[in-house]
Amino acid sequence: MASFANLLELSDKRGTSYDRIILENSGVAEPQNIRDQFNDAIAEGHPLMQRCHLDTLITVVDSGTFINDYSSRAPLMSRPDLGEGGGLRPVVDLLVEQIEVADYIVLNKIDLLDTATVESLTAIMASLNPLAQVVSCEHGKIPADMLFGKDAQALVAHLNTEGQHRGAVAAAHSLRAEAAQEAEEGKEEAGHAHKREHHEHGHEHGHDGHEHKHDHAHGHHDHGAKHDHGAKHDEHGHDHHDHGAKHDEHGHDHGHKHGHKHDRQTTTAAKRFGITSFVYARRLPFHPQRLKDLVLKWMPVSHNKTLEQGQEPELGDSPIKTVLRSKGFMWVANSHTTAFYWSHAGQYFEIRDEGEWWSAVADDMWPEARPQRDVILADFDAEGEWGDRRQEIVFIGASMDEAAITAQLDSALLTEEEMSDYRANFDEPDPVHPDALKLAAVPKKAKH
Repeated sequence: MASFANLLELSDKRGTSYDRIILENSGVAEPQNIRDQFNDAIAEGHPLMQRCHLDTLITVVDSGTFINDYSSRAPLMSRPDLGEGGGLRPVVDLLVEQIEVADYIVLNKIDLLDTATVESLTAIMASLNPLAQVVSCEHGKIPADMLFGKDAQALVAHLNTEGQHRGAVAAAHSLRAEAAQEAEEGKEEAGHAHKREHHEHGHEHGHDGHEHKHDHAHGHHDHGAKHDHGAKHDEHGHDHHDHGAKHDEHGHDHGHKHGHKHDRQTTTAAKRFGITSFVYARRLPFHPQRLKDLVLKWMPVSHNKTLEQGQEPELGDSPIKTVLRSKGFMWVANSHTTAFYWSHAGQYFEIRDEGEWWSAVADDMWPEARPQRDVILADFDAEGEWGDRRQEIVFIGASMDEAAITAQLDSALLTEEEMSDYRANFDEPDPVHPDALKLAAVPKKAKH
């Protein structure tokens, strides 16, 4: 923030105003951290936020090296070509962050690839980040108006991890609904075709001995701070308690709804390459040991932070081997108040602490704005007793065996008997949330 303050101070002295400030970072830039800094500044009422805001996040992908980098087991410290810093963090973990925390994903150097590969990469990018616009170019040449013009659209820069997760969930549900609708339309069309064939067959025989012919011819803002990162190649530390309050209404609302506006071209490309997504959603906690024994050991990754040194994933077929990316919130039985985040990409997997569930946070610590509170309440189980505690993990991949993945995850959930023990062990009630009580009191619509 200090560098932006110094720049604006200099512009005041010179009497020159800036329409936009473009910040270019190295290949090891962490866009999540930059976005968090702006969110923190807004929440704290930093005076600089009266003069500038984070407007757009742009990631430039080296199309020629993306697949190798995504499959890499190397830490950032072994890749000085990406820039200084990064330490032991796996390349793929940062790569995914840079793709997912972007409003525009620019596929550079497409002249080095054939058409099929470019289309495949476009489908992968759109699947990893359904909230971004994917554009391609050669030698970094792209019309400035496409990224910075009045018609440029940016959403991700205004979100936090929760809002972005909601966008991914909405996109997965939207694509599934679209696929179901297309399947239904296909059945109807097949039925109509069968009827037409039957009619024509009967019609032809009905006019036996006559010549019968048919003619079928009827028939961006001032002082907006923009961020360009990942120049070499190409979620998500967040605290439920803090980031919900730090986020503006615009970001939350759009993050919840945007998935329904997925670009038709990228959707079609994803279908062509068999890329699909689904949401694993349950309102029961995982048994920590079964989660480790029965689920995590078949994660086919080299960097599995949930396993102790020397432990190896089980051999044989793994239903998750076709998963490109999986991410989302987790409820684990040995921690009643803590929300965990499941993150898997390429050769990397981890589960991390993401702060407290909103239901465990005192009501006076919730955001005051009604739209933000409504977004939080949307995650509450109106018919249950556990608030927003849940499993909600988005899986993205090619030709995934959803049933097998779901069965493995279900096997790690608490049984009914174990749930009774859980209830007894965590008998201290959550803070009272009047809005949640009102939600639970609303009569449920009759099911037909």
